[in-house]
Amino acid sequence: MTVVLRKLCQWPFPGGQQARVSCVPRTDTVPAVHQRPGDVPARSPGVSLQPAVPVLLFLLVNRIAGLRWAVIVATMWSVKVLVDRRRRGISLGVFMPLLTAAILIRGAIGAITGSETLYFGLGIATKYMVGAALIVSLAVRKPLARYAAPYVLALTDEIREHERFRRAVVATTAVGSLYFLVSATVDVWLFRRNDVEGFVLWRFLANWPLSAVAIAAIATISQLQLGKIPGVVSAHALFEDRMSQYWPQDDARNTDDSPLTDRPPT
Repeated sequence: MTVVLRKLCQWPFPGGQQARVSCVPRTDTVPAVHQRPGDVPARSPGVSLQPAVPVLLFLLVNRIAGLRWAVIVATMWSVKVLVDRRRRGISLGVFMPLLTAAILIRGAIGAITGSETLYFGLGIATKYMVGAALIVSLAVRKPLARYAAPYVLALTDEIREHERFRRAVVATTAVGSLYFLVSATVDVWLFRRNDVEGFVLWRFLANWPLSAVAIAAIATISQLQLGKIPGVVSAHALFEDRMSQYWPQDDARNTDDSPLTDRPPT
């Protein structure tokens, strides 16, 4: 795939001219924060099926070996996802060890007890606690989104101190709290009306659109607020700039046509 993309970036135009367009962002250009609206972003998000993998694994293993082994496999997969993110440079700060510990503890309790009520109940209770924590952070005027934003947006000190940024983190924290509370309530409703496999499947199908709506709302709020800060083209540009640090274009390095190639001075 990498070879194909590089060939396409050098496809000859009519008249024999060759397109000298790099497939990777240049290090000698201005940051994405200051790009013009018509510029092509450094990274385009694609459709990922990764969220469906733990669901499919759980259903398969539960059918073959039972709940305990399904819990163990699902827990191992969740930890693997966190480790993979850490290796790509997404540390998530203090949230990483807390999230890992929560997953391991919940998985251990589920595997030891073999209780579906306890295992899934812990997950539902966690959602309610996160939603409550977000509300409390708003009440004390320290919205948690303010501390999470630097992990997904390339922020400067000027942006963090701007009133528009404060409005954005307050609104996104409110959306987050609403999402977790609604999602947990839907989980309770589904759990009471389905067996284990039915609950896992319907929970995934129900939470997917809920999370999509929450993400769309957060993206819209961020764009409306951050886009009005002087020097910021869009919230998407801030997002792209941060993501480019997590997923560097390693496949383009050490090539003759790559702008990232280390060349001796001439």
